[in-house]
This record gives sequence, C-alpha cells and structure tokens, in this order.
Amino acid sequence: MATSEAVTLLIAVVGAGTAIVAALFAGSQAVAATHQARYAQEQLNLAEQVRKDQAQPYVFADLRPDEQEPVKVMLVIQNTGSTVAKNVRVKFDPPLSSVAMPEFADEMEVLNRPIAAIPPGRALKWFFDISFQLFGAPDAPRRYNVTINADGPFGPVEELIYDIDLSDIGRSDAAAPLGKKIADELEKARKALEKLAKGNRSAPNLPHWITHPPPPGPEPEPEGDAEPPQG
Repeated sequence: MATSEAVTLLIAVVGAGTAIVAALFAGSQAVAATHQARYAQEQLNLAEQVRKDQAQPYVFADLRPDEQEPVKVMLVIQNTGSTVAKNVRVKFDPPLSSVAMPEFADEMEVLNRPIAAIPPGRALKWFFDISFQLFGAPDAPRRYNVTINADGPFGPVEELIYDIDLSDIGRSDAAAPLGKKIADELEKARKALEKLAKGNRSAPNLPHWITHPPPPGPEPEPEGDAEPPQG
C-alpha cells in the first residue's frame, strides 16, 4: 500500500505541476494578448490622428516680397492644408507698422476680426510696405511674433506661434522671376509692333495697297506648256 500511495501521490504532484505550468502559460498568453491588443489600439489611434492631421487646414501668415514687383512687401495669409480653414484669427505682436501706409494696422480688417474662411490652396495678399522705405526707417520694427488660430473639420486647429524677422527679406534675392522678365519684354515688343502698324496705316503719303495689303490668293497656273530651257 505504501508503494501505491507513493505512486498516486507522485502522479498527483505531477498533475498539479502540469496544471500550474499550464496556468502560467495561459497567463503569459493572456498578458501577451493584452499587450498586442493595446499595441493594436495605439496604432489605430495613431492612424486616426494622422488622418485627422492630414485633413486639417494649415494656415500661416508671412511678410514677403511681391513675386511680380519685388520692391513691394506683401502681407500674405495662406492655407496650404487640404480642407477649408474657418474662423481664422491672425495676431502680430507688436502690431504691424508700415512706413508707406501708417494707417495699415488700423485699416486692415483681417487683423482686427476673424477671417470667415480660407479655402485650401488660397493665398490672401495685401500691400504692406515699400522695401527701401521700410528698411530705411530705423524705428520700424524688424521682428514680429505671429499667432495663428483657426477651425477645421475636426474642431480647433493646434495654435501656431512663430517669429518673422524682416532682416531675412533684406538679405534675400529680390529679382523678378525670369518668366516675368520675358513676359514683360514680349509685351513691350507687342505694343511696339502694334504702334508701328497703326502708324503705317495712318500715314497719308503711303498708297492704300501698302497700308492695307490684300490677302494672299492662290498662285496663277501657267498657261500652255512651258518652253524647255535653251542649251
């Protein structure tokens, strides 16, 4: 009986150990499953946040030379995001100070009230100052702190705060784009040709057939057989 009891006890101990190991294994599996579920939820939340961020508007304000006339400094408020920006609020600290237009800050409504909406890709531009007057005034501010607030399809957009240093404009290349120069030269040539054509048509001493030439007609066909060249 002692031997059989010992065997029974041993079997019971082994069974209990196996159950404990199985329980521990099941527990580790449960912990791993919990971690996996948590990781999957985090990835899902991250993907949702990325989707929302990509769908939010991105509005900024800038002071930059005009693309067509670089001597002009323009105030630009632009939305480079993929959705409409609503209730856009722009604040400059200190308030914008223009040398060419001392009343600029008071008369610019967009600086004193929200902009209702800016569609994606839209850039709003206003004349701000003349570069040589601006940089020639020693008391004119050179640095502004800008704060942008707006609403998107998912509510308020994260507040954007940054500095604009006008000294960067003074050191930048203010030359007009090459395409603009070519277009200007072509426009000058076109106007010169039009003026020349109008002058020729109104000249009293020139025959009518010169100032108003007839439209070209078909070439006349040769009559008869052409004579062969003489040797």
